[in-house]
Amino acid sequence: MRLQSRLLLIVSIFAAAFFAVAARSAASTPVDWQHQVLDLPLAWQLTTGSPASVVAVVDSGVQSDHPALTGRVLPGYDFVHGDTNTNDDNGHGTAVAGIIASVCPGCRILPVKVLDEHRVGDWPTIAAGIVWAADNGAQVINLSVGGAHPADVLGTAVAYALSKGVIVVAAAGNDGAQEDFFPASYPGVISVAAVDENGARSPFSNFGGGITVAAPGCVTAPWLESGYASDFCGTSTAAPFVAGLAGLARAFKPHLVPSAFLQALTASTTLLPDPNTAAHGIPDARRLLVDLGAPSSPPPAGKPPAPAPGAYPAPSPAHHGSRLGPS
Repeated sequence: MRLQSRLLLIVSIFAAAFFAVAARSAASTPVDWQHQVLDLPLAWQLTTGSPASVVAVVDSGVQSDHPALTGRVLPGYDFVHGDTNTNDDNGHGTAVAGIIASVCPGCRILPVKVLDEHRVGDWPTIAAGIVWAADNGAQVINLSVGGAHPADVLGTAVAYALSKGVIVVAAAGNDGAQEDFFPASYPGVISVAAVDENGARSPFSNFGGGITVAAPGCVTAPWLESGYASDFCGTSTAAPFVAGLAGLARAFKPHLVPSAFLQALTASTTLLPDPNTAAHGIPDARRLLVDLGAPSSPPPAGKPPAPAPGAYPAPSPAHHGSRLGPS
């Protein structure tokens, strides 16, 4: 039996009612500031991703029949129950997967369930999920999980994934502090802080020169049947935007290694109002692809492909200041 003191409470919002909400949600808001700030409409003229570009969501599972994700979710593994049923009984992983799909519509999602219905898991289980993802086709791993005092097994798993050529992206943490936070603080991991539409750091986001880049920290999605909009906010939200960019990059350049992606990513960023938010700024998706060899001049005029309907699965009402870290 796992002790509460050893458990990891993950994520930016409490989503106990998310599963029922997401299952009934029919659509999402159109692309707006989150995609614009990352310059995605121009990037989509170069690539919208590829089925060969696989992004693992190591989280609470993924609802594969959600309208945003139908046909995009691969068979995965559930390390909580020891079987192949990776259905999401919390909702956090589905929301993360929805953001990735909204950035990289052509990518596929590899679900790896390491958190239970309460968003609780332990370091060995999360580490096992990372290793499994690296061994089962993931080219990118998103880790919207973390804590301040990791077990050695977690660092070993992250190093293994990087050695296999997997790009690892992680949430920087929601303590609003300048602190080490793992797995985001491991060498080679791309850590992501959260910012608003003006590039200002979200109050909950960790910050400092140890964080790689920043990305949108909130998405708003309506639950059409009841007519309200709810927010999904946190560095758990910011990380999958960058994981989606990594998916686009791997689709464009399939043999891209993590260090080359990191170099191109940081070279593509725009400045932040507060340079202490992260070591680098907000990624520009088009510039990132150009740095990786895409044509710098725009292609012939045409409407860029839009993300699939339902790109942001609708979560339950947000608690913006909740912690991402040990219980």
